[in-house]
Amino acid sequence: MPYLVSMLTARVPVVVLALFTFSTGAAGGADEAMLELGRQVFLTTAEPPCGVCHTLANAEATGTIAPNLDTMRPTAEEVRNALMEGPGAMPSYADTLSDEEIDAVAEHVAAVAGAE
Repeated sequence: MPYLVSMLTARVPVVVLALFTFSTGAAGGADEAMLELGRQVFLTTAEPPCGVCHTLANAEATGTIAPNLDTMRPTAEEVRNALMEGPGAMPSYADTLSDEEIDAVAEHVAAVAGAE
């Protein structure tokens, strides 16, 4: 029994460290950076900027030409597909934005649409 107790207590610091890293957001820093990149691409990098046509409260975008993303609440995959394919009158951004920028916009819109 003492052997079992020593094995368990030897692993406690690793578990505590893993929980601390998770709870403090150390692993989530990249997510915040990606969401911020997505917001910037949505507002300024994309040509034309997404907010010219779409409404998205989090980005203070009030476009009325295209669907309101706050009421539509698309998934990241739906946004990614729209950016790549350019449905309807929307242009494709496949040749003008990097894969990272497209992923960032998709994650940003999916995360904040309908949140405000």
